[in-house]
Amino acid sequence: MRAVLLSLTAWASFAVVAASAQDSPIPPGQQSTDWWVDVARPGRPVYMALPTFELRGSTAAEAAEVLSNVVWADLEYASIYRLVPKNLYKIAGGDVSPSSIDYYQWESIGTDILVVGTAEIQQNRLVSEVRLYAVQAQQMVFGKRYEGSASQARAMAHQISDDILLQAGNYQGVARTQIAFSTDRRGEQSKEIYVMDYDGENQRPLTANASLNLTPTWSPDGRAIGYISYRKNSPDLYLAFINEARSETLVAGQGMTFTPSWSPDGSRIALTSTRDGNSEIYVISPDGSGLRRLTNHPAIDTSPCWSPNGREIAFTSDRAGAPQIYVMDIDGLNLRRISYHGSYNDSASWSPSRSYSEIAFASRIERGPFDIVVYNFETQQVRQLTTGRGSNESPTWSPNGLHLVFTSTRTGSSQAFVMNRDGSNQRPLTSVGNNTTPKWGPIPGALEP
Repeated sequence: MRAVLLSLTAWASFAVVAASAQDSPIPPGQQSTDWWVDVARPGRPVYMALPTFELRGSTAAEAAEVLSNVVWADLEYASIYRLVPKNLYKIAGGDVSPSSIDYYQWESIGTDILVVGTAEIQQNRLVSEVRLYAVQAQQMVFGKRYEGSASQARAMAHQISDDILLQAGNYQGVARTQIAFSTDRRGEQSKEIYVMDYDGENQRPLTANASLNLTPTWSPDGRAIGYISYRKNSPDLYLAFINEARSETLVAGQGMTFTPSWSPDGSRIALTSTRDGNSEIYVISPDGSGLRRLTNHPAIDTSPCWSPNGREIAFTSDRAGAPQIYVMDIDGLNLRRISYHGSYNDSASWSPSRSYSEIAFASRIERGPFDIVVYNFETQQVRQLTTGRGSNESPTWSPNGLHLVFTSTRTGSSQAFVMNRDGSNQRPLTSVGNNTTPKWGPIPGALEP
């Protein structure tokens, strides 16, 4: 059986051109880094107005529509700002050119932040300019110019959305992130690893070897995905290097290997292995060296995940009779159990958030189907995010810790869903075949011009 790794170059090649200091629409002395703290009146949400991107020239009409719709959807999904309804914009007047903005009218409809964008085609290239205005301060606080091919309008929109969140409130957006998952959409006898945009768009295969390919895990730099494949009959760990002229690498091939998890610094991969006869937790370098065993117990230990600082590992073990979530230091010491609610707890995922110390996992409560719960280390309390709708499993956090992706059977088949960290805004990302073990990828670095 021939293994095939499909190229994902198309989704990683988008370029952004930022305005230089002399070209920027913001005078250098006026570029503030802390203006967001004063944009809203105390005690109320921050409201953002996002008029439709202004079309300059008739050839950019489709791109302007994509930019407007995608940026709106990205900001609405982020759930950080309230978006002022568009039916109120006519009250503030239609002219949003820098010299004609009526700040008082925009404030009258509750606007704190005004986002103004344009789109045009220049020499067969899509060019967009975006400006942010602090309405109460009556000041433009950010401006940037973006350039790419017209076919990359959606990627450009995601870049714009992330820049808006960063500039408007110092929030790290996830609009440019990817989610990997396992799917049987090519046939019930096989499962391939697919990758999609964070919003479920642009779903495409990473593997095509007609075998079972499961439980993807991202390298922290987003350049590789580790996953388990049965292509040689026994489950082994492989690494697929995205957009590089490198073949797949077999990392662990002795015994049976399951549930890999990449460390935050990229230097190690935690995994489950039966190489010594029992299911135990190990760590290994991505090049296959430095294998080290962390657990040593006759029970089944599986599904490791790393803490954000890389100093601890959470995992599932049935050493107390039923599967529960445990945490240990990376040397295997200081073992402690953290899950006591539910008869069966599995698939822990540690939040990367700097604001909340939390672990999400799947929990079987009162003999019902699995639901997603979150354990807070500071309060030692558990909150339940899903309830009463199918079986909900395999949660993983977005890289900013504000969202979760998980698998749910609420529609009759296994599909990937997303929700906010408080359980709100649950919606599906996939619908074809059965799609399991979604894994949220890292926030990409700044794109090269």
